[in-house]
Amino acid sequence: MVDKKKLLTPEQAKEILALDDYGMVHTFLNGSGMLIGADYSKKSIYKNIDDAERLEVTGESSQRIYHGLAIIPKDAKLQGDILFVETNMKLLKKYDASSGETEQ
Repeated sequence: MVDKKKLLTPEQAKEILALDDYGMVHTFLNGSGMLIGADYSKKSIYKNIDDAERLEVTGESSQRIYHGLAIIPKDAKLQGDILFVETNMKLLKKYDASSGETEQ
């Protein structure tokens, strides 16, 4: 059985961001088995979302650490190019359970 990826629209992705009081959101890249974390401003993360090839709901392991959004850039070649973004897990659940679009 092939898992179906749950895709999000840019509007849905922006809605579920876990922005802090300063308008920042935590992200990480999984580069060669080493997690590299960084905070992005709302403006920067919105640009990444708008420029993405696709936006996916992440799997269980990323969701356990509250990073439920994967931003896949247009020029992504490696797993390490995918940006994992901290999300509001309550808001994510409505899309994780019934995301409008899926792909195999």
